[in-house]
Amino acid sequence: MPDHAAVRLVADTRLRGAAGPLPVRTYWPAATPAAPMLVFLPADGIEGADALCRAACSGAGVVVLSVSYRKPRRQDGRCDAILATEWAADHARELGADPDRLLLAGEGAGAELAAAVASHARERGWPPLAHLTIGELLDRPRRLSGFPRPE
Repeated sequence: MPDHAAVRLVADTRLRGAAGPLPVRTYWPAATPAAPMLVFLPADGIEGADALCRAACSGAGVVVLSVSYRKPRRQDGRCDAILATEWAADHARELGADPDRLLLAGEGAGAELAAAVASHARERGWPPLAHLTIGELLDRPRRLSGFPRPE
């Protein structure tokens, strides 16, 4: 069981979305300088994903940006997920995360959105980002120690 005390700080904020404010919640691990940044797209909103995000943050030592998005099966949800991922990439350093180690995961409908964002990123030539399932992150958190750093 993850040590929830290993989550140093949790903060709610809002990003400027195309249709208004986009709620996000950020989790910082206790003692991991320049940790990877995980953009997480939860199935049931940021409130319902709190325990899962805390587990990912403390267990894998990642900064987690949990994103509330609009209906995932519509273009709106995809736009929200892309906006949040771009924002995370642009602001990772300010959040104490390593901008060269961006992770993307989702749960339920959020997993479909994460796959769509990963595809969008490849098509547009974004810097590499690791797309994984939240289960992979929680089952093998130490695999992040070998997360590739661009040269």
